[in-house]
Amino acid sequence: MSLTALGHKRQDQLDRVIEAGLPEQGRVFALSLEPIRNSLGPRWAGKRDQVWDAAERALARRLPPPDVYLRIDETTFLTAIVSVDSYEAQVLCSEVLRDLLTFFLGRSADEDVVLTRVASLDGPNLVCERIDPFAPRPVQSSAPAVGGRAPAPRDPSAWKPPLAGRRHTAQVATRAGTLIDIELEVVPVWRLDQGTISAFRIVRDLRQAELNDNQSELEMIDRATLDFLLPLLEDYRREGGVFALVVPLSFSTLSAARPRIAVLDRCAPVADLMRQVVILEIDGLDAGVPSGRLSETVAMVRPFFRSLLLQVGSKALLARAMREHPFSGLTIDVPRLTGGAAELATLIRAARKCTRNLMVLGLPGRSNDEALRAGGVSHVSCQDEGPAPPTPGLTAG
Repeated sequence: MSLTALGHKRQDQLDRVIEAGLPEQGRVFALSLEPIRNSLGPRWAGKRDQVWDAAERALARRLPPPDVYLRIDETTFLTAIVSVDSYEAQVLCSEVLRDLLTFFLGRSADEDVVLTRVASLDGPNLVCERIDPFAPRPVQSSAPAVGGRAPAPRDPSAWKPPLAGRRHTAQVATRAGTLIDIELEVVPVWRLDQGTISAFRIVRDLRQAELNDNQSELEMIDRATLDFLLPLLEDYRREGGVFALVVPLSFSTLSAARPRIAVLDRCAPVADLMRQVVILEIDGLDAGVPSGRLSETVAMVRPFFRSLLLQVGSKALLARAMREHPFSGLTIDVPRLTGGAAELATLIRAARKCTRNLMVLGLPGRSNDEALRAGGVSHVSCQDEGPAPPTPGLTAG
């Protein structure tokens, strides 16, 4: 990435950034708009001024003085952040870039975000290092850091106890005054194209709950979910998290002001970790929800989470929901489907037209991984890790 074509004014700005030592502090970033240019193809020449203007407005709105931003070529903006520390600067730049890409691409753009940290501005070229734009804050240690760097976060498999497999049974009072048990468990989320664990997810066994007609019961289940989540986040803070944590909460809780505020207040002690670690999975959206209610709910909760997923159970609901908000991904809970493998295959095909991030939940094992991957599923989260017979009739395409 060359700096030789910069004008005098922009070169003066770069010189001030260098003098302030911001590259050495990890506070200078390069934001790439290349996915927008690739999407527009031959229309880029006619649209680029509009894209540049939108990027400059977004940066001006989010970056207070004395932060600096400037365009250095057709698809790259440089930011130098003074107002916050290097990690918060990384989060800020990632959010600005993701919002821009989502707007112009018309879909979730998490996988298109390319953020690099600029190590040096000396000479004619930038020296950059690509970083994970959504990585959690590095663990701080009281022990001396080797080479001045914080120690690497620990894989959750090395935690005591390990993260996966943790279980809890919560009791919830029903409307009739009886107590029901809600089983909560942490399970791995597998990324199928790499065959690796990419996140963890809280599974809620709600089979005893009266889900269809009792909002207060759902609210209590969500409260029990948070009670299970918060100690896990404290472990992230102590042990050092390297994976995201997917947490389902009910749409009825999140869409009403009082229970939503209660959720956010309950999470206040770990608000920083919520934003870095937790992927919210909105559960329980149904066809009777008024138009616009979903987008209103998303606007209220999105700032408090790393990203948002939506659980869908019908093709019609899927299309409507994605028109209201470009979710980072979709999930399909297989045990809730009534149409078997044929319904699952139909939902997968419809979901893949909306997003590249599609997680299938609740299969009894992972023997279907290859068929799911070929059909366009990106992630799976299983009830257990043991072998299971294939799902009859599941086909790719």
